Amino acid sequence: MRVALITGAGRGLGRVMTLALLEAGHSVFLTSTDAASLEETRRASGAGNRAAVATADLSDERQLSVLFNAAVATFGRVDILINNAGIPNPPAGHPLDVTSVQMRRLFEINTFAPINLTRLVVPGMIERGWGRIVFISTSLDTMLRPSHVMYGMTKASDEAFVAALATSLSSTGVTANVLLPGGPTATRMAADVGDPKALLPPEIMAAPVVWLASNASNNVSGRRIIAARWNTSLAADQAAQAASSAAAWAGGADTSIRPTASKSLDRD
Repeated sequence: MRVALITGAGRGLGRVMTLALLEAGHSVFLTSTDAASLEETRRASGAGNRAAVATADLSDERQLSVLFNAAVATFGRVDILINNAGIPNPPAGHPLDVTSVQMRRLFEINTFAPINLTRLVVPGMIERGWGRIVFISTSLDTMLRPSHVMYGMTKASDEAFVAALATSLSSTGVTANVLLPGGPTATRMAADVGDPKALLPPEIMAAPVVWLASNASNNVSGRRIIAARWNTSLAADQAAQAASSAAAWAGGADTSIRPTASKSLDRD
């Protein structure tokens, strides 16, 4: 079985994915800023020493190396990185209302930290010939919503990075993909959206993340998988195909227009 490092693992989507991977037999190194929720998730798993926890502030780049080294010291390696931790858009009625300080913090945690963690884990994955990088993202309409635009910018940046990373990792055995719920989920991140009963259940993340962590997804990279479209009545490969598209965004098929070389003019 494999070893996963999951950020934001104490609650919400992170807890669901942690429990799903532990149930599938993997070992998981859980991290977030809250020790109590991590311990609660670890105890709920019943996985014993296959689950280990550590708190970390992802906005502090120095702590990322400490976190990675702790995971390796505990389990010997990291095969799967689930970049789940994130903070929401600060209260703002207009994109220009977000201060530069707030914007930097969003990017530090939502974009720079997952990219830097990816830098730490990928060399070992390439050396072993197998690895999984998964970025948890958000829906396109959320990215474009004025009140959430800075959060959306961080996730759009993540997706662009994943698309490029997947290409660069071709033939290494390491894949990079995006996974998102597909709408507001009943977690703290969507606490102000409305009735929790009308929101997507966090449990929809379980089946796709377990599949991504398996050998069945060996040839799948650079994809954007929407958990709400994952049909558990289908075979996993079929469900993945139906629920996914190219990573980045809906206009990803629109390639840039490149001028052709002009013919030199004949001169008399």
